[in-house]
Amino acid sequence: MRSYAREVAFCKLYTFLISGEFDGDFSQFDQDKLTEEDLSFAKMLVDGAIANKVDLDIVIAEHSRQFKLSRIYRLDLAALELALYELKNLDTPKAVVINEAVGFAKKYSTDKSVSFVNGVLSAIAKEI
Repeated sequence: MRSYAREVAFCKLYTFLISGEFDGDFSQFDQDKLTEEDLSFAKMLVDGAIANKVDLDIVIAEHSRQFKLSRIYRLDLAALELALYELKNLDTPKAVVINEAVGFAKKYSTDKSVSFVNGVLSAIAKEI
């Protein structure tokens, strides 16, 4: 299921933002919910977000006028980087990508983060 694969990728990207390491191991997640295709999708998202982090962060910084990049919660940054990578590189509908990222903010971050993530991604999506 793509939605769960995105959540797995989000968790791994967040771990990377905290530790600076990505081990490529997805065994800690519910394997009954992940097909081989889902695992490949999740890994591709994480690898892509990490490989393009500098470029993604430049775009995020340009659209988060209130906050310097260093002030953005790492959870929110992970959601933003993952979503922006998918928006720029895959054919997934923009609304789906934004909705998933907002969902991560709802589930893992603060109430204020929901509107922040939505606002930043909506502004970026208009330009893509």
